[in-house]
Amino acid sequence: AGEPNPAGKSASQAVDENYFGSYSYFDIHRVMLDDVARTAAYRVALEQNPSCVKGKRVLDIGCGTGILSMFAARGGAKKVVGVDGAADIAAVARANAEHNGFRDVITVVQGKVEELLKKADVGGDESGDDVNDQNVLRKHSFDVLVSEWMGYALLFESMFDTVIEARDFLLKPGGAILPDVATLHVAGFGRNATSLPFWDDVYGFEMPCVQKSLSEDAVKTAIVAPVKGAHVVTDSAEIKRLDLASVTAKELDFTAREVVLTARTDGVRGDEVDASVTAGAGEGATGLTQRSVVVDVDAGGPVTVHGIVLWFDTLFSERFSAETPGVLSTSPHERQTHWAQTMLHFPEPISLCVPNGSKTAKNETSGALGSTSNPCASIKVRVGMAKCAEEERVRGLDVSLEYVCVGAGGEEGERKARMYRV
Repeated sequence: AGEPNPAGKSASQAVDENYFGSYSYFDIHRVMLDDVARTAAYRVALEQNPSCVKGKRVLDIGCGTGILSMFAARGGAKKVVGVDGAADIAAVARANAEHNGFRDVITVVQGKVEELLKKADVGGDESGDDVNDQNVLRKHSFDVLVSEWMGYALLFESMFDTVIEARDFLLKPGGAILPDVATLHVAGFGRNATSLPFWDDVYGFEMPCVQKSLSEDAVKTAIVAPVKGAHVVTDSAEIKRLDLASVTAKELDFTAREVVLTARTDGVRGDEVDASVTAGAGEGATGLTQRSVVVDVDAGGPVTVHGIVLWFDTLFSERFSAETPGVLSTSPHERQTHWAQTMLHFPEPISLCVPNGSKTAKNETSGALGSTSNPCASIKVRVGMAKCAEEERVRGLDVSLEYVCVGAGGEEGERKARMYRV
């Protein structure tokens, strides 16, 4: 049984403590550092854009092991201040900076940004050259703010709220923020993107009860998992673009614009036979079960959309990264990152016509629009995001999904909506 909390901490305070505590372990930092797409994008931004970094004062929010701070120092920054809420890891960042020869350039401050800002120096010399922890965070004293704040589905963990506070208080007017743009994207995923094919044929045995349980659980919450580009069955669409230099915390709760998804036109269906998704990556699948025959689809027939996959890109645009702009993409069509992708499963799969396929959506076809007997021509999708209002999930994210099947003549089926927790 849990012991009473002598400090009388609220649920949100406990969530924060667990959040910062989780970053005190080296395993999570290794995962992030080992993510080459992530780490290399920041290295390029900080080391290959001298007009942004060289001779400047740089603020690193959530500095972790200090890797971004050291990139900035190596990129010629005059002064770098790293801030981290985890005491143990802040000490590690400080030691790493000193060991690598940046003792006089990098200062690491430990504490929660919101609390540190209450004690920050609001007057005096804006150069901020005093390296005393009590004075190093001065109002509007930094030229550049860098942070790797992104969570699953971009906004999970609500860290960007903290970055916004630091941006507005500590960054000079017109100062650079890295990255400076974030975009959200969606596409439809097929059956191969799910765990269902594994259970079709497990050394010659079918396990439909497992598939049923997995399908029921999948619609209750968002699933964070890597999705291969080869398993995406529709085109993709950008649903939201955030200017990170000006967006407000309030604007991080939104309903994105509606987009229309159609089957891919690049010669890939997304449901091609793929042994890697079966038991033992093919070695445990015998091909002798009834199900293994059913999945042999008509190459010209409709594809089956099992849900919507969501991902984000962050841009180091020409605005601040003039010499070497770049993009950190978490798209299923790009190199996988530790963020993977976020999957929003439909309760019932949707049958979608392919271009020049053997079946087309027709008004006279029987069955609900989007069913196997009446495949649709496109799917309209609208996604919304909001920070969780529950105190116990204060860093959680709620995602809404509205979708409707559209026929070849523009007629719409039943509009449906679901909520997913991240």
